[in-house]
Amino acid sequence: PQAEAAAPPPPPQAEAAAPPPQGTPNGLPPPVNAPPTAMMPPAPPPPNGAPVPPPAGVNGAPNGYPAGAMNGGSRYTNGAPAGVPGVTPPAPGMPAEEVSISPEMTEEEIAAAIAAEKQKLQLAQQAELDRLAHEAEQREAAEAARLQAEAEARAIAEAEEAKRKEEEFLANIEVEVAKSAIDHIANAPGRNLYFTVPEKLVAGKPAKIYINTANSGILGGRHSVRLEAGFNDWKLDKFDTSMKPAGPGGFFYTDFVVPELAYCLNCVFEADNMYDNNGGENWYEEVHYGKTKEEVEKYFHDKKIYEAALEEATKEIEVEKYEQGNRKEGVAEGEFHKDGRCIVKSDLPIKPGATVQMMFNKAMNPIGGDGKIRIHVGFNKFAQGFEQEITMELVKGAKMDDQNYWWGATVKIPPTAYTVDMVISDEAEDAWDNNNGNDYRLLVEGGGNATNEEWDARIQERMAYIAIQKELEAKRQKEALRARRLRKAEASKKAREVTVRQTQHILTTEPTHPVAGEEVTITYHPENTNLGMAQEVYLTGGFNRWTHPEPPGAVKMEANNDKLGVGSAVTCKIKIPEDAWMMDFVFSDGIAEGSTYDNHFGKDYHVPIEGSTEEKPPLHVVHVSVEMAPIAKVGGLGDVVTALARAVHDQGNMVEIILPKYSFFNMSPMLGGMEYETQFEWGGTTIVVQRCIVEGIQVFFIEPQNGFFDVGSVYGRNDDGVKFDYFCNAALEFLTCTQRQPDILHCHDWSTAEVASAYWGNYHHYGLWKPKVVFTIHNMNYGQMKIGEASFHSQITTTVSPSYAGEVAGHPAVNQNLHKFHGVRNGIDTEIWDPETDQFLPMNYNADNHEAGKRAARETLQSRFGLTWGSDQPMVAVVSRLTAQKGLDLIKHAIGHSVKRGAQFVLLGSAPDPRVQADFNAMAGHVGGPNAAFCFAFDEPLSHVVYAAADFILVPSMFEPCGLTQMISMRYGAVPVVRATGGLRDTVFDLDTEKARAAWECDGSTDFKETGDQTNGFSFEGTDPEALNYALDRALDCYYNDKAWFRTLQERIMRQDWSWNRPALDYIELYYSAIRG
Repeated sequence: PQAEAAAPPPPPQAEAAAPPPQGTPNGLPPPVNAPPTAMMPPAPPPPNGAPVPPPAGVNGAPNGYPAGAMNGGSRYTNGAPAGVPGVTPPAPGMPAEEVSISPEMTEEEIAAAIAAEKQKLQLAQQAELDRLAHEAEQREAAEAARLQAEAEARAIAEAEEAKRKEEEFLANIEVEVAKSAIDHIANAPGRNLYFTVPEKLVAGKPAKIYINTANSGILGGRHSVRLEAGFNDWKLDKFDTSMKPAGPGGFFYTDFVVPELAYCLNCVFEADNMYDNNGGENWYEEVHYGKTKEEVEKYFHDKKIYEAALEEATKEIEVEKYEQGNRKEGVAEGEFHKDGRCIVKSDLPIKPGATVQMMFNKAMNPIGGDGKIRIHVGFNKFAQGFEQEITMELVKGAKMDDQNYWWGATVKIPPTAYTVDMVISDEAEDAWDNNNGNDYRLLVEGGGNATNEEWDARIQERMAYIAIQKELEAKRQKEALRARRLRKAEASKKAREVTVRQTQHILTTEPTHPVAGEEVTITYHPENTNLGMAQEVYLTGGFNRWTHPEPPGAVKMEANNDKLGVGSAVTCKIKIPEDAWMMDFVFSDGIAEGSTYDNHFGKDYHVPIEGSTEEKPPLHVVHVSVEMAPIAKVGGLGDVVTALARAVHDQGNMVEIILPKYSFFNMSPMLGGMEYETQFEWGGTTIVVQRCIVEGIQVFFIEPQNGFFDVGSVYGRNDDGVKFDYFCNAALEFLTCTQRQPDILHCHDWSTAEVASAYWGNYHHYGLWKPKVVFTIHNMNYGQMKIGEASFHSQITTTVSPSYAGEVAGHPAVNQNLHKFHGVRNGIDTEIWDPETDQFLPMNYNADNHEAGKRAARETLQSRFGLTWGSDQPMVAVVSRLTAQKGLDLIKHAIGHSVKRGAQFVLLGSAPDPRVQADFNAMAGHVGGPNAAFCFAFDEPLSHVVYAAADFILVPSMFEPCGLTQMISMRYGAVPVVRATGGLRDTVFDLDTEKARAAWECDGSTDFKETGDQTNGFSFEGTDPEALNYALDRALDCYYNDKAWFRTLQERIMRQDWSWNRPALDYIELYYSAIRG
């Protein structure tokens, strides 16, 4: 290449006239890299270090070509090595055509000829490079294969050696453990607190554990040490033993055997009531050569299920075995006759272990029509349900006339049977004949004399039957859960839609559901806000709850007319980032200081965005409360804490609850899975924290060891305030010690109001830096000083309904902080209060079959309390604590007035004041009878039946912050009759006067004629009997005048959503408002 670069191009005339150069075929030009010798000077020598090119013709190659490159070479084509997998060699290179240089050739033709020769040379050179590369790859592959083989051989040898050592280790465990303590200590690790022999604990083998108290800052110098230990996170084989001294130096040891099912050892060391417990984490050693934690847990889980099934089956078989006398009573022998005809018989005597043909006479029986029928067989009064289900066939040769039409099926009689029981259905199992509820039953000859072995086999059959039934029940529950979730999702979607519709007079977007990465048009109606007089409007926006790094900033909105005025709107367009999941904005009349803003009452405006590349991060909310339903429920506070936590959790957030650990929790069946979380020293005592999942929510239980909460009830002591304040600070200390950083601390009522002030005063600047505080007032009548302090220190204060917020807004506890005071109505937990799944009802029902379900509940209640059974009278009910707040005089008046109007009345509740209770006891003695019933007790299961049975629920409260009774009653189809106060006004819309308000609150509609009537009850405002009569009489008239229409009213109110769907959305908005503000 150097020579070619150095040679000047020959003149075309001279080249054309030159004779053929020496050493080249006649008529061919010289090689590309060697110009014609006659025209070119000799090439200079190569630079120092460069290879000397071979002379022309070496190894048989044409001058200037590498060996093997003749005609494209025999090894490579197209630059690919021969035989490379996946490469199909092209056709061999063709011999080069001779190119004659003649005087007639033009300069371009000569240049083309030279270019062709140069290209051939380049291909040959590339082929040689490819060959060399391929050989290098082969060498590398061979070397890699050699190294791999050597590595595999080493691995096999190492594995064999490890297996040998492992076998030797396992075989010598007993010998090693049996050695003296002196030998063990001589080989002990120098500075370890403890060590085990063997070093790796082995499942099913003996072991020793040694402690060196000289290495313990707690137990050093002690003369006696105890070991408290257990296996599998303290769940298996706990033991407590004195350790034996092992010579000088503070060594102690003890022997033990590792259980076969152990996967770890847990232990602490104790001396003189001082514990070395690894800083509260306990000491832990893994157990080897046994089952894994997952395998052990599965084993015990399966064992528990088996033992429970065995116990259940054994009990049921014992009952079946020893009740045969009662179960055989009145059962026909041989044949079953009815209405003068034989209906059921068999071809052979029915004996234990026999196989017989059971026959059914279908004559004069329409079941199945002209099709086939099925027999469903059980034994011993259907002790195990249907054990054989068979399609019957016509009995060949049987008599057939108007009185006889015999169908048969082969049935195997078990050895333990003493009666055979049957019912008949059509083939589709839509129509059934069960002998009017009495079934068809025949005695088994000699039945009831089965051996113990045969009864044991029956137990195993029963276990299989129980397993099948549980599987079917689990499947039904799964399907029901799926259906409930779909309904819940639909209700949640509707709640969002209503919320959007209720702001459409202020704000709309196009498209309605904005999409990430696209543009959205925002339309704002200032005349419906506090910016009605603005001359211009600006939008200040952001994304992802104001956290996005690229907000649109302040944008001036364009008026749809030349200037703003009545009926005008302003618009602007915003480009949404790809990673935005929420759009945030406020509006103002300017961007300078002092401008007026519309920030949606402190919550800002937010529009969800679809299709974001980022997921919305969850909120972390921690409730601090002294009540939680159902484990520590006194009033509505416990219901709200549980239901609100679940509702916010269902929206995809992390929610936890902190409670005191009352001693009565030790007897709660719902807290059997309580586990240790941590412990710390604070407030002069050790505080132990345990955890448990309750109602799907993680709950932490604070248990100070000073006995503060060793009590049998939530309230009722003179020092409740002191104890609850202590609990609040202990809860904050727990969060700090465990380095939790929730977004929100949510405290409730006076009992945990201390959280707000204690957090900002003692914890915010000392590690617990992140949370903001939300405080909810459930009842302003208690602890007003504490409520005022919490209202001041919290970022958001709420109460349990908008109307109640308005009623108490002037109270000194909140009137200085109204800018952060909000009313959010409570909801009900629609999974607990669900007539479709309610276990306490005699018949489950929904809006579609409510009439039958409510009738069954009403008849149950009538039977229980001696009311006129089966009466079609309307039923009015009160479910309430009997206190002055609940309108005692109005309740008394309603009892007499309802009975006078021909209704039945049921009262469920009790009075904490003995004088009030005595008054109602006297009234019950005077009025009680076939039309009035009284139950003076707190009986939640019975309350479910009362809600289901009642046509009307009366709530005549003097004040009611929210109230759950009226919402529960609607869920069960009982029409509420209420005094319009607090939350009662926010949830009950009078049928005669509040159609517009009902449409707005339930549908977000301003036209009830278009969206439908959503009124749901009867209300009154006064506190006198005449005011009550006005509402109660209209309710009863509605029932009497048109019962069919009244049933449609019950269906309507059952379909309304009074769950936590909408309140949860409101609380989430307030949580974000607290975080931002």
